[in-house]
Amino acid sequence: MFTPPGITKNYVVDGVGLSPRYRRTRVDKARDYARLAYRILDGETYEVVAESAIPPGPLGSPSMPPVLGVVGQMEAIAAHENALATGSGPATDAYNALQVHHGDAFVDSGGDAGNSLDEPADRSSPRQSRSKQLKSYRVEEEYSFLDEEEDGSAPSGTQTPAFQGGDDDDSDNFMPDAQEGEPEYDEDEELAEEDEDVSEEEEEEDYSDDDSTGPPRRNARGLKAVRAAPTTPAVRRTKRLADNIPSPVTFAKGSGVKVRNIDADNQLRTRGIPDFDKIGGHEPRLKNLFGPDAAHLKPVLASRDYWFPQETFPIRSFAKVNSDDAEVGSLRRSFFEVSGAREKESEALRTWYTGTGKSAFATAQTTRILTADEAKAYMTTPGPETLNVLAGPVSTPQVNTLAKGSYMNIAKPFPESRDRRGWLFNFGSWIQDAQWATNENSNIQYLAVAAEQKPTSGDLPKPMEQPKAPAFNPTEPFPACVQIWAFQAEEEGFLDAKTEPRLELVVCTNWGAPKQLRWCPIAAIDKTQSSDGQERTHIGILAGLWSDGRVRVLDLSVPISEPGIHTPTYLHFTRAAFEVSFPQTIPSCIHWLSGTTLAVATAAGTVGIWSLTRPGTLKTPEANHHDPRPWFYQQLADTYILTISSGWPSNPQFLSMSTADGFARLVDLRSPTADTVVSIRGRTLCLAQAWHEHTQSFVMPDEHYILRHTPIRRYYHNLYSMRLENSITRVATSPVHPGVLVGGTDGDVQTSNPIMRITNYKIMPWQQKWFVHEWRGPMERMLVKPTDGDVAMAEGGPVEQPDNGSTSEPQAEESTDESKKVPRDILSQPLVRITEGYKAGQTGIAHSSASTRKGIPDVGRSISIFEEQTAITALAWNPNLKFGTWAVAGMGSGLLRVEDVSI
Repeated sequence: MFTPPGITKNYVVDGVGLSPRYRRTRVDKARDYARLAYRILDGETYEVVAESAIPPGPLGSPSMPPVLGVVGQMEAIAAHENALATGSGPATDAYNALQVHHGDAFVDSGGDAGNSLDEPADRSSPRQSRSKQLKSYRVEEEYSFLDEEEDGSAPSGTQTPAFQGGDDDDSDNFMPDAQEGEPEYDEDEELAEEDEDVSEEEEEEDYSDDDSTGPPRRNARGLKAVRAAPTTPAVRRTKRLADNIPSPVTFAKGSGVKVRNIDADNQLRTRGIPDFDKIGGHEPRLKNLFGPDAAHLKPVLASRDYWFPQETFPIRSFAKVNSDDAEVGSLRRSFFEVSGAREKESEALRTWYTGTGKSAFATAQTTRILTADEAKAYMTTPGPETLNVLAGPVSTPQVNTLAKGSYMNIAKPFPESRDRRGWLFNFGSWIQDAQWATNENSNIQYLAVAAEQKPTSGDLPKPMEQPKAPAFNPTEPFPACVQIWAFQAEEEGFLDAKTEPRLELVVCTNWGAPKQLRWCPIAAIDKTQSSDGQERTHIGILAGLWSDGRVRVLDLSVPISEPGIHTPTYLHFTRAAFEVSFPQTIPSCIHWLSGTTLAVATAAGTVGIWSLTRPGTLKTPEANHHDPRPWFYQQLADTYILTISSGWPSNPQFLSMSTADGFARLVDLRSPTADTVVSIRGRTLCLAQAWHEHTQSFVMPDEHYILRHTPIRRYYHNLYSMRLENSITRVATSPVHPGVLVGGTDGDVQTSNPIMRITNYKIMPWQQKWFVHEWRGPMERMLVKPTDGDVAMAEGGPVEQPDNGSTSEPQAEESTDESKKVPRDILSQPLVRITEGYKAGQTGIAHSSASTRKGIPDVGRSISIFEEQTAITALAWNPNLKFGTWAVAGMGSGLLRVEDVSI
């Protein structure tokens, strides 16, 4: 048996280069038998000596026997691994391709021009040395591990290479050096580039002789093979697949994901709906956002037309040009609410509360009245007893001192302007939460406030030296409270700035600090009668999350006081009618799904739902330990649930959650396992979320300081409507107008109307600052000490900035004037500056051009760090229809601002 010649990098059959079409035909025929990917034939050519120079082989003739067909001839010679067929017929090329992939026919001698018959190839061990290595192209050896049995043994009938006596320096190399630098051609790349080669294949059909040196000729070369340059273009070619199944997405090795253009009649969609970003036109976009029917589009179009005058702050009344003009801009319920649904739900709650709920709460709750001195232990908050506030006009601000527990009118620093309606409170420490109670039919509005409180006894660990993770472990019980404040309103719904707010009720407990408060969204009753016959005012049903790891629901009411005489009521709760805890975890957030249904999320990713109207949910007087069973309890997330919100009132079945893994999840409670979708992943924790009824979307902050909307029909798609300069900490929406409040770590609170932006994405949204809150600590604790001439201020007077253009002599005189210096007692205490009166502007969603300026790539991408007390920690709109323009904002400094921001 003869030794076949070696191969080179040029493939010439009898001196004639194979055209792409001719070569592809041979590969296809060989693949019918070998079922392998002939990657080496694409991009490389080989040299074969002339047929006349080869002695008779084992087949008895230099040429292939013209029998049996291509497949039959290949089967006949498959056992002769050292045989090399020559010529230019289809069987010859197919056989050579088979032998190449069989692995024994061709030998690479390390880059020689080619081996002649006088220089036989070395047939020694495949791993004998680096200079003389066999170049094996066996695909089955490379992927033989796929056929191994569970015990690691190779299956029968499969060649397993035996690596014996290899070099030490070669033991950690998977492939020979001759193959390391060669690009690998994979069949997956064929599939990824198939649609690119469709036009190329059509061009190949018209391939002419001008593109090559002519048709292949037999016996046209001598004994010594001469290398010929390839005449085919170095373009990767693929073959036409017979069973081409359309697929919208293909995966190519190293090429990412490629989307194909498929016939519109046979589209395959990953989500069952067309891609949102591929749809053009205003009408198709609205249909994909809100629904295809007129019933889905009418509410959003009506909302757009009704609130188009409101750019930022809500409009109390809109002046009509003509008497027959439509009413626009005022407060009203959402157009998406089903007519009569709210009244029906309210009637069901009132019926249950009057018949069963009122008595159940009264008998299960254990309360007692405390005196003012006894309640002081529950109202203690960490922080300074007084706080200096710098507010007023920019040119003439004033310093006002607020004691802990006191308040002042926000119009006080503005002596020439009395049109501001609002109050500024000082609670002494971080405002944990602030929520308005549902009270539609009364001119008195109630606000529940929870401030940060800590144990007053025992040794407290340092902030960064907690023995247990506070987010995953409950605290020991300690005294704390929730304060209920009452605000008087005018007949038209404006906040009455002439009547001072009053502390109506203090809920005193020994359950630890309140972390989150949520009022029942439906008022149960207006007034009620106590057991002693005294008439009482029903404030509402309050659900709260306390730091001892339990969720409770309280029914709150206060006695009606005589006109002109008012004293706060200090009510101590020992036991609640509804109280739940979770095994091996703690609750993280709560939310009302309806007037009687409460959802509780946990740090373990589970969600439990209870209905107060179900038998056994509320405690009975004789039950010492009561653990109500939820009608829904399921693992809806893989990690800590940060926020939870629902689509009530128009879509109460949808539940949205933001989790610590960066995703937000939307779940349909009717089928929570099947109907769920995940949003785009964020790189920061999403600590705020709210349901925007007027755009049918959930709003939450983005890591780029942008407010994003995730519509229920496009939850996986982000729509942006607002942008702040720093991280967003709180978000608030209103059910009676489309305004959105957003607060950040820098103390900035802004508002906007996103309806125009969502319905028409080309519109640039308007934003306006409500106020900006800044906090600084005592000056002696600051790392950078200010100079004496930075700011000169008289106590109670305006701030004077130094004139940089003045001479040194006036500056010396001014520095010696003691009356214009800042008093030392103000510098030694914390100070808050509040600025307001900003104009509305179109900030835009993208960052300014300075962020992309050449040479400053990091501008606009950094994260600014502020004092913890500067941040906005609580935001809420008043949900009641007549008083929907009232807003509340809590700050880390302990200040709370309540204002009627209507225009």
